[in-house]
Amino acid sequence: MSPSLVLCIILFALYTHIAMAAGPRWDHSIKIDDPKLNVEVAARQCHKSLINAPELLEMWCEKAYEMDYWSALVPISLHTGDGTRLVAEAKERLKNKEPGAYTTLAWLYGSGQFVKKDIAKAIALREELLVLDKSFTPNQIAANHMKLADLYIQERNWKKVAIHAKHVLKHTQSNFQKKYAKRQLESAERHLSSNEL
Repeated sequence: MSPSLVLCIILFALYTHIAMAAGPRWDHSIKIDDPKLNVEVAARQCHKSLINAPELLEMWCEKAYEMDYWSALVPISLHTGDGTRLVAEAKERLKNKEPGAYTTLAWLYGSGQFVKKDIAKAIALREELLVLDKSFTPNQIAANHMKLADLYIQERNWKKVAIHAKHVLKHTQSNFQKKYAKRQLESAERHLSSNEL
């Protein structure tokens, strides 16, 4: 067999595998104009379309957004490369102290995605989220502390990294969060001990 034929066979097998893997994840029976369509289904189709039907992403995500699922602006922004609407909507919702606005803006400022990177602003948003009068689960609180530790790593504030990582280890029920926080804490302790020498 020629090398080009072998390559074609491998590529076809790979394409078939990917197509079959992606196929069942996209539900073609759901119609965007169905009068019984609810926001949960529209939001699910929005997120699924990112991988399984990118050509339908804007249509499904706009539909979800129209149904008051404002987080649909995240995949739209990532898909189009324009986060103007996302940033504006998150800032508007921050005025009402919506937790999702805090986490979205903290992610944007922490990563520099669609806004100028500002770690201090990302930290301030996450710190403010911790004191909101909302009913958060222990894992949600731990996730916020984990993100704070990540932000403090970028600032090289190892004492704050250790504080937040310890909080996660003490309060989370998630094995993933425990492992992640343990790595954060080990890194902080290494840096703190090397600075003390």
